[in-house]
Amino acid sequence: MGLAETITLPDGRTLGFDDVGESGGIPVLYVHGSPDSRRSRHPSDGIAARLGIRLVAVDRPGAGLSSPHRTGTLGSFADDAIALADHLEVDGWRPFAWSAGAPYALAIAARHPSRVDRVAVAAGLVPFAAYQTPGILDGADGGRAMVAELGEELGAVGLAEVAAPMLAPYPCDMALALEHVLEGAGPTGSAELHAVAGAAEALAAGVADSVAHGLAGLIRDLELQVEPADVDWSHVAAPVDLWYGHRDTTAPPSFGHWWAEHLRWAELTVIPDAGHLVALAHWEPILARLLT
Repeated sequence: MGLAETITLPDGRTLGFDDVGESGGIPVLYVHGSPDSRRSRHPSDGIAARLGIRLVAVDRPGAGLSSPHRTGTLGSFADDAIALADHLEVDGWRPFAWSAGAPYALAIAARHPSRVDRVAVAAGLVPFAAYQTPGILDGADGGRAMVAELGEELGAVGLAEVAAPMLAPYPCDMALALEHVLEGAGPTGSAELHAVAGAAEALAAGVADSVAHGLAGLIRDLELQVEPADVDWSHVAAPVDLWYGHRDTTAPPSFGHWWAEHLRWAELTVIPDAGHLVALAHWEPILARLLT
């Protein structure tokens, strides 16, 4: 167990991860947002250890220590996650996803249902087709509306080319990344950052990591936010805990209602004063319920 570990996948790519918490604990796979990395999690890994969790935070392709995967999909990431489980000799995962990581974590459960016992989704984005649901974007900000509009107008590749440079500064160092995080937080996000010591620095590390290999990983992430999923959400057999902030305008509670209606077993919790950083601000209760 440790920080900044890697494995070589069957196709030769590198997969990076941090293996922290309780070494013999229940395996939880943290699936980050975008632009983020394995480091954009709660700054205290001691919480996982105290709960008896072996927390493995993984870099998606093109972020941090993981090689880009130009033709990667939700399904191929799910296969990467199972390859990592096999390498670490764990039976399976309880994935915990934040924001853009939600479809990836749910893909693991859909593609490998026997290897997933439960899933936690915090402020999870929805598949592109969900934007056709009447009223689903009513509580969303201009950035999410832009993704819906430009994705429809320009397609996956066109949207990614336009949006990627807006989401993360490149080239990027920690100082620039921290400035980017603080400027984009907004009032609710700023309050959440101040409530968790070290949270802003953790998110800044994720932003810097997201362009560690250039913009390739971020571009592919954006393309996959528009492309149809290569997994079937009805195949998710595990219980799913959905956590959303009432004040979140990036992934409003309507997104949680959409997932609740399209998953076999899901429980939605909307936290009144929370925003998009609900995963960090409510890290411990989310992990605790994931163990039930």
